[in-house]
Amino acid sequence: MSLPDDVERLALLGWRLFPRAPRSRAAAFKGAHDAATHDLDTLAAWAREYPGCGWQAVCGPSGIWALDVDQKPDANGAASMRELTTRHGALPPAPTVRTGGGGWLVVFQAHTGPLIGQPGWRPGIDPRRGRHSITVPPTIHHRTGTAYRWITPPWVTAPPIAPAWLTSILSPPAEPERELRDPASLSDAHLQRAVDRAFDRLVSAAPGTRNATLNRCAYRLGILVGARFAEQQAEQTLMAGAQRIGLTHAEAAATIRSGLQAGMRART
Repeated sequence: MSLPDDVERLALLGWRLFPRAPRSRAAAFKGAHDAATHDLDTLAAWAREYPGCGWQAVCGPSGIWALDVDQKPDANGAASMRELTTRHGALPPAPTVRTGGGGWLVVFQAHTGPLIGQPGWRPGIDPRRGRHSITVPPTIHHRTGTAYRWITPPWVTAPPIAPAWLTSILSPPAEPERELRDPASLSDAHLQRAVDRAFDRLVSAAPGTRNATLNRCAYRLGILVGARFAEQQAEQTLMAGAQRIGLTHAEAAATIRSGLQAGMRART
């Protein structure tokens, strides 16, 4: 099977792509995410090996990030976007995908700072960045059977820099000074309270804010990671909370890793 034209165009723009299984959200093979590439020969070989596969682009290596605007009964992303743009101003012209599930993806040029989303972030809108991947046309949606399609492709309109108001909303909040103390100086009780607070915030997160809340909790625990606070403990706590609220291991793992690393960098 030949490589789809849209996938070839993305590869020529430098986007790192990998195949996913037909009519599934799973990668076509183990390690596909890390093997993502813009090499046309490799992509063509994957297209032949996995006929009918879908395609994902990994955000960070592709030099992009995206807003995933969902349309679900409990998360009206379109209404959330209208509220945001009415308050702050319209988004610039940007590559836009109509998803097979009825929502949109709006693609921006990679942002230099961390983007995590804050608790209370609008229902139905999820920032995809770093190690996150986005589904690209002509992938068929695993549930609806509808193909993803470009409304505005990136070879017509290049990903723009996101407006300052948007990146400001999605940037990590300033941490209280008490959270920046040397972990070695904190008591075991203080550390346990931090873990408990993170878990409680996560399991009580409202629909539409869960991924953003997970990232914020990971960021806060990342700041505390040090000599007396194991990174593994933070990951296990966050993963337990993520699975409690219905996030899959795969989607939670990337968010946890991104948030923890951002928090650890904040200590430097």
